[in-house]
Amino acid sequence: MSLRTARVLTGTWFSVMLVAVIWPGAMPAARIEPLVLGLPFSFAWPALWVAASVGVLWGLDRVEGRHRPGGPALPQPPGLEVDAPPPDDGPSPTPRR
Repeated sequence: MSLRTARVLTGTWFSVMLVAVIWPGAMPAARIEPLVLGLPFSFAWPALWVAASVGVLWGLDRVEGRHRPGGPALPQPPGLEVDAPPPDDGPSPTPRR
């Protein structure tokens, strides 16, 4: 999948989600029964959309990772290398008396 397609699909998902969790899109879900994991359906409806959005964002990250120059993992920021020696700040100051 191309990066542009993934971004358009993600934007479409969040646009549909916006309508689905606010009025009038949430009107079919505005009821108490059935209980979903102990939550009334009107609470579970947006929670399920948010949980599904985690998967959508994960998928977008996977697609964007294929198009990054360094590969799927983000490069380590400068100065945070694991094997880098501590910076030398020069001689320690002498205490004043």
